[in-house]
Amino acid sequence: MASGQLSNIDAALQKANVAEWGNYFSKTVDLSIPDADDSYSSAQAVTILTDFFTRQGVKGYKRVHLSAPQQGRASYSIGDLYSAQGTYRLTMYFDASQKITEIRIQK
Repeated sequence: MASGQLSNIDAALQKANVAEWGNYFSKTVDLSIPDADDSYSSAQAVTILTDFFTRQGVKGYKRVHLSAPQQGRASYSIGDLYSAQGTYRLTMYFDASQKITEIRIQK
């Protein structure tokens, strides 16, 4: 994965800027977050995540792991999402073109 793209994603998450983060979503995104667990268009995903970030009072993000793609499997990134409600584990999965295809946010 291009380190510039990844640092842009990390920066968007650090600023809790879902619209900027959404630039890296694939056409559809599988979301698994509190109150939403389905496949959504990228625009719907941005709306749902913006609402989640607002309700949780997201304050920052720190990536703790990045996998390398292996034998046709997608690469993924794991990080901590800091909010007024506590810390969440945020996992993103990337397709071959390095677009985000799946997002999981767990307490």
